Amino acid sequence: VDPLEPIQLELDEEEDSAVYTWFYDHKPLVKTKLINGPSYRRWHLSLPIMATLYRFAGQLLSDLVDRNYFYLFDMESFFTAKALNMCIPGGPKFEPLYRDMEKGDEDWNEFNDINKLIIRSPLRTEYRIAFPHLYNNRPRKVRLGVYHTPMIMYIKTEDPDLPAFYYDP
Repeated sequence: VDPLEPIQLELDEEEDSAVYTWFYDHKPLVKTKLINGPSYRRWHLSLPIMATLYRFAGQLLSDLVDRNYFYLFDMESFFTAKALNMCIPGGPKFEPLYRDMEKGDEDWNEFNDINKLIIRSPLRTEYRIAFPHLYNNRPRKVRLGVYHTPMIMYIKTEDPDLPAFYYDP
């Protein structure tokens, strides 16, 4: 099976003039003052170049900028799930971090006492990962994640003719 042809944008000479000459070069801007040399680490791009590249990247960037959308799908929650040997619903499964999770003597403990009447319902995994010190017996090497962040009032522009960086009062 032959690989497909590479995808290449059709650049407009006037609209994309800031990047038109070098956009598809192997190492663009190598011998210019816009980068620091052969190390290729620091770039000093002008505002028209950044605006054009931002417009191109708009198709690749996510519209979701609210961190509350990714609740329990961040690195701290994944580390906590691995430490507790649990699986986040809809998330990745991990090998257990601690293999000594022996139940011990489950025949009797203070919760199985005949003199106590306890109505138990199973705890949701999300609660155990969000609040590991509250809902787990031995929380070891858990990381506390952020419960929520402030609400974001960002509105993505619908008009492609607006400049990349502008003030909207």
